[in-house]
Amino acid sequence: MSDDSVRVWFVGREYTDKGMLTLRYATPDGERRFEKQQSLNAPDPTAARDVDPAKLVAVDDADTVERYAREVERVRESNDPDDLV
Repeated sequence: MSDDSVRVWFVGREYTDKGMLTLRYATPDGERRFEKQQSLNAPDPTAARDVDPAKLVAVDDADTVERYAREVERVRESNDPDDLV
């Protein structure tokens, strides 16, 4: 991980009607998220990834922040960052 990057953890995936997959990652506190769209044929996502802080967006909903924080904790406890999820 570079000094400028932020580690985010997998919190969910969503399938689009256009044959794409939206992957959602969040910071451990659940307050910021990162989303990436990829083809359904792309490799499986990893449990964590390091991203440029400029690519993170704030999570405004308190319930979502709590849900993301719980999911990050669950994923971190059972996976190494490079594990496929």
